[in-house]
Amino acid sequence: MRTKHVSSAALTSLFLLLITSYASAASAVLGIDIGQEYIKAALVKPGIPLEIVLTKDTKRKEASAIGFKPSSFPAKDGEFNFPERLYGTDAVNLAGRFPHDVYPNLKQLLGKLVQDDAIATYSGRYPALKIIASPEQRTVAFQSKSSPAPSVFTLEELLAMQLKAVTAQAQAMAGAGTGKIRDVMFTVPAFFSAEEKHALTLAAELAGLRVMGYVSDGLAVGINYATSRTFDEKNPEFHIVYDMGAGSTTASVIRFQGKSVKDIGRFNKTVQEVSVLGVGYDTSLGGDLFNEKVVELLAEDFIQSKKGSAALASHEEPMKALRTNGRAASKLWREATRARQILSANTETYASVESLYEDVDFRSGKLTRTAFEEAIKEFEPRITKPIFDALESAQITLDRINTIILHGGAVRTPFVGKKLEEIVGGLEKISKNVNSDEAAVFGATFKGAGESGSFKVKEIRTHDINPYAVSVKYLKSPTAKKPKVQQIFPAGSAPGKDATHTFPHKVDFEFDLVYQLPTDAEPRPLSSIKASNVTVSVQKLKEDYECTDSGISTQFTLAINKKDGIPSVTKGWVECENEVLEIPEKKGIVDGVKKAFGYGKDKESSDSSSSSTSASSSDSSSSSTTSSAPEPIPTLVKKKQRIPLTFTTTKTGIPPLSLPFKESLIQVIKSFDAHDSSRRALEEARNELEAFTYKARELLSDDDFVAVSTEDTREKLSSLLNDAGEWLYGDGYHALLPDVQAKLKGIKDLQSPILTRRDEMKSRPEVIKGLRDSIEQGRTLVSALRKPQPTELDELDDNAEKFTPPVYTPEEIDTLEKTYNDTEKWLDGLVEQQAKLKDYEDPVLNTKVVRKKTEEVGKVMVEVIMKKMQAAEEATAKSKKAAKQKKEQQEKNETETEKEEPKKDHVKDEL
Repeated sequence: MRTKHVSSAALTSLFLLLITSYASAASAVLGIDIGQEYIKAALVKPGIPLEIVLTKDTKRKEASAIGFKPSSFPAKDGEFNFPERLYGTDAVNLAGRFPHDVYPNLKQLLGKLVQDDAIATYSGRYPALKIIASPEQRTVAFQSKSSPAPSVFTLEELLAMQLKAVTAQAQAMAGAGTGKIRDVMFTVPAFFSAEEKHALTLAAELAGLRVMGYVSDGLAVGINYATSRTFDEKNPEFHIVYDMGAGSTTASVIRFQGKSVKDIGRFNKTVQEVSVLGVGYDTSLGGDLFNEKVVELLAEDFIQSKKGSAALASHEEPMKALRTNGRAASKLWREATRARQILSANTETYASVESLYEDVDFRSGKLTRTAFEEAIKEFEPRITKPIFDALESAQITLDRINTIILHGGAVRTPFVGKKLEEIVGGLEKISKNVNSDEAAVFGATFKGAGESGSFKVKEIRTHDINPYAVSVKYLKSPTAKKPKVQQIFPAGSAPGKDATHTFPHKVDFEFDLVYQLPTDAEPRPLSSIKASNVTVSVQKLKEDYECTDSGISTQFTLAINKKDGIPSVTKGWVECENEVLEIPEKKGIVDGVKKAFGYGKDKESSDSSSSSTSASSSDSSSSSTTSSAPEPIPTLVKKKQRIPLTFTTTKTGIPPLSLPFKESLIQVIKSFDAHDSSRRALEEARNELEAFTYKARELLSDDDFVAVSTEDTREKLSSLLNDAGEWLYGDGYHALLPDVQAKLKGIKDLQSPILTRRDEMKSRPEVIKGLRDSIEQGRTLVSALRKPQPTELDELDDNAEKFTPPVYTPEEIDTLEKTYNDTEKWLDGLVEQQAKLKDYEDPVLNTKVVRKKTEEVGKVMVEVIMKKMQAAEEATAKSKKAAKQKKEQQEKNETETEKEEPKKDHVKDEL
């Protein structure tokens, strides 16, 4: 059966309808795809159906980078001088000047100790960054003077700042009526370890976010693929999601299938099911590895050039000198990235770097796609290996795969595309039906919306897998020297799965949870569990239930968390089985009848016993309704006795942050936020002051402005404007916000009265005319009220019901007339006073007051007319009701009279 495809426009419309009608007060959900090179975010809230969060430059993705630019303001004594924070492209552009304070591509460092090989690779690409061990966790931190004491930024702290910046953009997009965005769903690579997830969770917490869960990149793309399609239950589809980003490559075998499930009552419904069957991955293959090869080509070209050779002549190892220079390395990396992207669409290009090394500019020779592909040819086996690993993990053959769905920026590399086409047998099996940049973040956000409970979306049930095996590790006895390692969950187990393991211990003991990726030589520590009441619980079983050591077992249940895929221990107990004397519940006549008809728990009765019981019941009921069945006989039954265990779980591996240190990081982030807010307010105030001075100078030559101001005032204003312009870029360049606001207020205080007089002068004639027109209209109506005349409509039809205007008393009409006369007299007085004033003098005739008086005059007439009209309508309605009642009574009387009269023949006269 072919997949049914629904257009994206129809899907969006349907999704919008559902979320806006389901819960208007629903909270927003943010999905974030943290890539190594770019961060993408999508938002869903009532009225916004799955939209990409745009950057401040209205781009659909933000570079994964944060940078710090030294403050242009002098430091105050005893206070830390906060630098300016920059994000995304702004931060990347800053790297050429301040490579030691720009931090790109941080994702690859999550959850890793400083001695990890990945850290050495990162340092080689960004040599200006000073990586040190974080104070408490020994993970990655950066030494920087841009950080308050102790001049260290932790990795999670920097990532939290980026997450807060993304959330702020989403908050602005959501609008003022939306509450604070807190819920977030992350996409992560399928191979992400527990430590990496812990680190990302910590960054989210520092940013004030609540992690709803994690979804693997492949599954997220699969969800997005399924949102606009329906699948057959009997003929599932199998696709491979091949995701090659900047830092890694994953392949996920996914089954798409419709499934009939039970709905409300006796009805069934069909849902879509997206299941990950197997994954394969390469944790370092991606666009950055390709960039590295381009950097080597460009560096070699520069060293071989005449100017480059001269600049590096003093170094024994020119390549090392160039690659370890922070500014040069940053500029080379940026240009290599640009050149690689161009070669994806063109067969050749040139690279150009201004002041690459020692103020020497660099322009490369022709860089061809052929040379680039030759450089990355060594990675050819690694490009396709994740696909075969995923197929092996899923236990499925390539011929059963419908298509390969591409995702990630590096899949656009022609060399990669050709290799994929070769293994699947042609271009027709390469699916390009999803957005290779945004499918994952859309899928994650869709999943978050469904799990939030605030949105009603298409029901898609998902099944992910954990790529690592989980084991318990313990000493079988206090004297054992080698720990026993026993696997509980094999690689590929589904989140949400649980299992129970029996331990041989009868006294208090400890055991560890460990996990292992297929590429790991040794298991990685996860947590340590200490059971504290095993000894006393075992003793209680012996004393209370006469259990023996051989009959007692110690058991713990382990589960893979459905939210983050991290295994944990959920409960533990000791138990034994013993025989106890149990007396069956005494049953009466009613129970016997239930048993006879098969409603009781005892279903061993035969037809004959049923008859016997019924007869017995019948006999006993004739003599006594309260008689009971025979006394039950005690029997020995086996019963399990269980005592819950108390245990504590301690995270092993990278230790968690202490609460004081965690709080200190939050305060540092908040301090930066407050400084950024103040800086933005200062920039806005400076911009406003500068713009105000330009506009005010234009007014000095405006004829209307000149007419309502004195020459002395204009000279004073001109002087203030000139001083402000010079002050802004002179002594006031480092001025604080209050000083800028005071400077602006001084100019406004002088200019505002002039603008008010100008506006009054322009609008005064029209406003006066409006009030006089209202007075004349009122007088016309007063005259009409004194002598009401029939309208033309009344004369059109003699048979039409004529409307009689309500009659106003002379007192009411006199009151109206007096209102208009008094208003006219008031206006004439103001006009006369205003005529005596100069244009540059403050007016006595305020147009705002005149407008208000015009509204009052009109309102008085409307109120009187509406009051009389309402009274007339009420009187008419009352009259009609009385007439109706009278008519009904007459008809009733006539009917009664007809009944009393004898029937008479009616004879028709004939002419």
